Amino acid sequence: MLPEDLDIIAADWSWQTDAALRLTAVRGRYAALTGLPDPLGRPWPGLDGDGLDGSGHSAVLSGRRPFRDVVLPHRHSDGRIRWFRFGGAPVTDPDGSVAGWRGICAEVPSAEAGTVPCLEDRVRRCETVLEGLPVGISVFDPDLRLILVNGRLRDLFGLPEELLRLGTPLERMIRTSAAAGNYPGLGPDEAWAFVSERIAQRVRLQRERHLPNGVLLKTTITPLPDGGTMVIHEDATDRARADRRLAEQNRWLDHALTHMSHGLVLFDADHRITVVNRQFLDLYGLSPETVHPGISAEELIHRRTEAGNFPGLRPEEAWEQVRERLATRTRYRLDQTLLDGRVIAVTYAPTPEGGFVTVHEDVTAAKRAEAQIVHMARHDALTGLPNRALLHEGLAEALAAGGGVAEGRGLAVLCLDLDRFKTVNDTLGHAVGDKLLRLVTARLAAEVRDEAGDGPAILARLGGDEFALVLRPASRFRAGRLAGRLIAAVERDYDIDGARVSVGLSIGIALAPADGQDPEGLLRAADMALYRAKGEGRGTHRFFEPAMDVEVQARRSVELDLRTALAERQFALAFQPFLDLSDNRIAGFEALVRWHHPVRGVVSPAAFVPIAEETGMIVPLGEWVLRQACREAARWPTGIRVSVNLSPVQFRSGDIDATVIAALRDAGLDPHRLELEITEGVLLQDNASTLAILHRLKGLGVRIAMDDFGTGYSSLGYLRAFPFDKIKIDRAFVADLSLRPDALAIVRAVTTLADSMGMTTTAEGVETEEQLAHLRGAGCTEVQGYLISRPVPAEAVAPMLGSDVACGWPRRA
Repeated sequence: MLPEDLDIIAADWSWQTDAALRLTAVRGRYAALTGLPDPLGRPWPGLDGDGLDGSGHSAVLSGRRPFRDVVLPHRHSDGRIRWFRFGGAPVTDPDGSVAGWRGICAEVPSAEAGTVPCLEDRVRRCETVLEGLPVGISVFDPDLRLILVNGRLRDLFGLPEELLRLGTPLERMIRTSAAAGNYPGLGPDEAWAFVSERIAQRVRLQRERHLPNGVLLKTTITPLPDGGTMVIHEDATDRARADRRLAEQNRWLDHALTHMSHGLVLFDADHRITVVNRQFLDLYGLSPETVHPGISAEELIHRRTEAGNFPGLRPEEAWEQVRERLATRTRYRLDQTLLDGRVIAVTYAPTPEGGFVTVHEDVTAAKRAEAQIVHMARHDALTGLPNRALLHEGLAEALAAGGGVAEGRGLAVLCLDLDRFKTVNDTLGHAVGDKLLRLVTARLAAEVRDEAGDGPAILARLGGDEFALVLRPASRFRAGRLAGRLIAAVERDYDIDGARVSVGLSIGIALAPADGQDPEGLLRAADMALYRAKGEGRGTHRFFEPAMDVEVQARRSVELDLRTALAERQFALAFQPFLDLSDNRIAGFEALVRWHHPVRGVVSPAAFVPIAEETGMIVPLGEWVLRQACREAARWPTGIRVSVNLSPVQFRSGDIDATVIAALRDAGLDPHRLELEITEGVLLQDNASTLAILHRLKGLGVRIAMDDFGTGYSSLGYLRAFPFDKIKIDRAFVADLSLRPDALAIVRAVTTLADSMGMTTTAEGVETEEQLAHLRGAGCTEVQGYLISRPVPAEAVAPMLGSDVACGWPRRA
C-alpha cells in the first residue's frame, strides 16, 4: 500500500525552472491534462489561470523555502476550469544563490475539496513520475521489503531484474550489491550491518561513495511516517567534478592575483579601480599612495603620464586616447614602448557588469627574441649572412626593379664554392672549418663592400662552403673583376689556432637578363658556370654559356640511363692483364667495368663513373663489379690474381669490408688472390675509420694497392700510415719517360722506396718497348698497358693464359 506521505511522488508531472522562473523541464502528463503545447520557456507554472495574473502564479516562488499544496486553476481548451496542486523547492548553486526551482504537480477535483485521487490513479501517476526522474528511488515498508522502485536505480547499480521485484527484502539487495563491489571496502555482512544500523536511527541521512565504475553516488535515506523507508540515489559525479573544478579555479585565481608576473587592474562600472596588484605598480614605477582602489581610470592615466608611461603625450591627450578605446567596449591588445625602451603589452577586456580589466605584461625580452627568430629564419647562424630564403627574396626584388645592361642597371649573380674545404674539415676538424668559414666571410664581405660602394649587393651563404652574391648594377666586366678580387682574397693563407690553412675559390657567374629573368633561372645558370669552373682546374671563374645547359642536360640523361642500366644489368666486365717482369708471365688481371648502352653503344667509364660517384650509384655498381670479378677469377688458375678498383664513396657506408667478405665467400675465392685498388681520396674522407677497414681486409689476406701514386697531396704520408702491398705508378710518369729525365728519376725513386718497404710496383699505361725497357731498368715489378694487352672480355682470359704458358711476353693483343 502506498503511504499517504508519498504525495510528492504520486504526481501527474514534474517540473523545473531557471533563476528567471521560466520552465526548463517538464516530465509526465502535462500536455494531456492541460491541453497545452510544449511549455518550455513559459513562466511558471505554465497554466492559463482564471482570474490570476502571472505575478500571482509566481508569488509562491518569491521566497527561498520549499512549498507544497499550492492549488492553482487552469482553463482547459475544452472550456472547463481544472485545478492543480503544486509543490516545490529551490535549487541552489554552491555559493548559496537560487539557480531555479523544481517540484511536482497533481490534478485535484476542485480547489475547495482537495479530494485525493483514487489509489489506482495515484499509483499510475507515481510510476510515470518515478520513471522520468534522474535519480534512483526505492521505497521499503516497515519490514524493509521493496514496495516501489524505478528504472534509474537498476541503471546505477547494474542489479539483476529479479532483485528489483516488489517484495524483495532490503537485506538481500544490500548483500548482493556489496558482493558486486558497490560498497568499497565492505563485504556483504559489513555492508548490511552498516545500512541497517543507519535505517534503525530513523533520521534523515546522506552519504557519498564511489562505485566500481567510477560513479560518485550520493545516497539519501529518509524515514517515512508509517515506519517505511525511502532511499534516493543520485549520480553526483558531474556535480562533484564541477565543484572540484570550481574550487581549483578559485585557488588558481587567488594564487594568480598574488603571485602573477603580470600587472592587473580591475575597474567597476564607474571606471574606478577595485583591484590593483603590486606587479602593476612596480611595472610602471608607481606607488600605492597615488594608485589605489577608489581612484578613477582618468586619474590613473594622469599618474602614469606623469611617470613617463606615455612618451610624447600630455595627460589630457593620453586619457583621450584611452577613453576612446574604452568606449568601444571591445577587447583589444596593444604594445606600448616606455621611455626606458621597455615594451609593455596591454590587454583590455570589458566585464559583464559594465567595468573592465586591464592586464600589463613586460614583453621586452619576447620582442627581442621574436626579432632574433625572424633574423635567424632569414640569416645563416654561423656567418650572419643572409640565407637562401633571403637571397631569393632580395634577388626577386632586384629583378622586379627592372632595367638591363643597356640602361646601366644590369644584375649579376655569382655562385661561390671553396676549393679544398672538405680536406680542412676532415684533417683539422669542424671547429677549425667553422672558424675558416667566418674568416672567408669577412674577406668576401670586405671585397664586396669595396667593389659595390653604396650600390645594393647581397652576399649570402647557401650552406656548407657555398656562397652566392647578387651585384647590382653590374656589367660583365665588373662582375669578372670582382670575381678575380674575391678569388685572390680567399686564396691568401689563414692562421687558425696555430695551423696554417689554405683554401681556394671557384666562381660561376650569370648575368641578367641575358642568362635568366627569375631567381631560379639565374642561380641555376650561375651554378652551371661554377660547375665548369671547378671542372677546369678550380681557383678560377667562368661565365655562363648556353652550351653549359646542354652539357647539364646530357649529364642528367646519362644519370637517368645509368639508373636503368643498374636495374637491367647492362654492364659487363673487361679484364686487362698486368705482367710480372721477373718471369714475363701474367700475374693477374684488373677488372674494368663496361657499359653496353642499347642506344649509345659502349659508354666510356670516364663518362659515367664520376656521375655514379656523385649520385651514390657507384655503391651498388661497385658491389656488382666486385662480386662478378671474384666469380670470374675463381675459374682461373690458382696463381692468377684479380684486381678491383674501389671508390671513396664505397667506404662511406662503413661496411665495404662485409661486402668484400661476402663476395669472396659466395665465389669461393682465396682472399690472397684478390687485390683492391684505392686512391688517396679514400684516405682523405675519414682517415681513422678507413684505415681500420683496410687493416681488417688485409688481415683476411686481401692485397691492398695504392692507385695513381704520386698525383695526390700526401701519397708518401699515407705509405707510412698503412702497409700497402702494391704501388701503382701513374701513367702520367710512364708517358714522360722518353721525354723528361726527371720522370725516370721519380719512377726509380718510387720503385726503390717500394722495395725497401716490401711493396711491389705496377706501372700503368705502358705502350712502347722503350717505356718497358726504362721500367725494367728502374726496377719496376709489374707493368700494365696496351703494349701487353688491351682489356679483353671475360671469355678471352682463358685463351690468353694458355698463350702465356706457351710463349713469353710482352705481346700486343
